[in-house]
Amino acid sequence: MNNRSELVSIIMPAKNASSWIEECLESVIKQSYDSWELIVVNDHSADHTTEILEEYSKKDGRIKHYNNNGNGIIDALNMALQLSSGEWITRMDADDIMPANKLETLISALSWNKNAVASGKVKYFSDQPVSDGYKNYETWLNKRIDRNDYWDWMYRECVISSANWLTHRNNVEFEENVYPEDYALAFHWYNRGISILGADAITHLWREHIERTSRNSKDYQQEAFFKLKINQFFKITRDNNRPLAVMGNNQKSKLTIDCIESHGSAFDHIQLENISKLKALGSPQVLIAVFPEANERAKIQSLMEELHLKMGIDWWWL
Repeated sequence: MNNRSELVSIIMPAKNASSWIEECLESVIKQSYDSWELIVVNDHSADHTTEILEEYSKKDGRIKHYNNNGNGIIDALNMALQLSSGEWITRMDADDIMPANKLETLISALSWNKNAVASGKVKYFSDQPVSDGYKNYETWLNKRIDRNDYWDWMYRECVISSANWLTHRNNVEFEENVYPEDYALAFHWYNRGISILGADAITHLWREHIERTSRNSKDYQQEAFFKLKINQFFKITRDNNRPLAVMGNNQKSKLTIDCIESHGSAFDHIQLENISKLKALGSPQVLIAVFPEANERAKIQSLMEELHLKMGIDWWWL
């Protein structure tokens, strides 16, 4: 590991987190890399979060807490970022846990590269059985680390979990009222050509519970994800000199088409059973708004190869 002891600022929003925040704070205090500050912005909590933060800030001077001047996660994150002192930034969520070597592992992966983002693997945990959906997402995220193919899958899901990254502060931007904010930040990196440097180690323990914001806020439901990803597609990736095709016949394809139509763009809607129609389009960009079983996916991929279309460049799973 690099011997430099540069300050890492951990920014953390907190709202009604008293059930979990002590365990979170203890995991930060126990980090093997000790040159850090934790900037917590309390987002109008109505439980005992404030008292717990006051207790811990007295226990460890590296922990500083403030009340949110605005409302919501994005305001809290931006306030924490503005109040932070470190050149290097990472995010933490008040209901999660840091493995003891998280900062050290991410710093080692990053090697203080100002033009990259370090990430690692995740593991869900819960007092109740973790749902298959979250288990599948955990597997999918960790596979991106193993395969180093993050940007190929950018329009499928957010390729970095919300609190499992470390980068130079110049790379951190939370756009006002643009949700999901973690996915928007990943698109910011994607647009700038920032490299992701993955560590083959679990660097974030992600708590699954029924009070998670991602479970209960409309800002994190499927419609919000599709609005964000299709808007980013038109901002970053769309080539207006090429035909655009959407594949699939389901809720995802409907959301995709609604967003495309809001941009006033022409497109062809192609069903899986008529996939050969792609050949007539020449050199299209293709958004595949369905994720079928492995054998069907293989057929789609084979056709794309036959048409000399490359995943992540010419076509994308949504």
